[in-house]
Amino acid sequence: MTNVENYQIGLTTKALIPVNDPIHRTKVLDTAGEYMLSKTCKELLEEACIRELSTFNGSIAAVRKMFPYKQLTPLVISRSQAIIAFPTSSPNDYSCAWIFSSHVHTSHTLASVSSNSTVIHFKDETFITVKLSYYSLEKKLARAAVIRNYCLESQLFFLNLFVLSNALVYIRSIFWFRCVERKLKQASSILFFYS
Repeated sequence: MTNVENYQIGLTTKALIPVNDPIHRTKVLDTAGEYMLSKTCKELLEEACIRELSTFNGSIAAVRKMFPYKQLTPLVISRSQAIIAFPTSSPNDYSCAWIFSSHVHTSHTLASVSSNSTVIHFKDETFITVKLSYYSLEKKLARAAVIRNYCLESQLFFLNLFVLSNALVYIRSIFWFRCVERKLKQASSILFFYS
């Protein structure tokens, strides 16, 4: 475990877990390793949202406006990269951990330790136990998947729109070139007629 203070949430972040320590407040699980930070989970999430020109509360409000998720709402950290995290409890609880859904290995995560604890398996074969029922975890993963699909679909829409707009620019330039060519021919025939 490494102590790092300049850690930034990204595509490799798997989970943010609060710790009860006088120096460190968050344990970050990343595909590159585990890190201990003095910032809270919420502070790290707020910084990540701000880098994407949003805020923690703004992202939650946008998701609530677009989807019927009023409680324990997934957080869209980066729409362009489809980075989505969901809370294990109320974000105001000190013990609230944040799980990044794209790293959860759904076919292995279906194991409950007890009625209120579940083992979450990640795609890199690591795992953690969280205080969350199997049903609640399943519901949170489904919500995050819906939002992730929305982010990816809108990216495809804008990519198609971009390709279409470039094609229109190309067509316009060809049309413009042919119009200019026609005008030049007319001008040269007029000059030829008067010479």
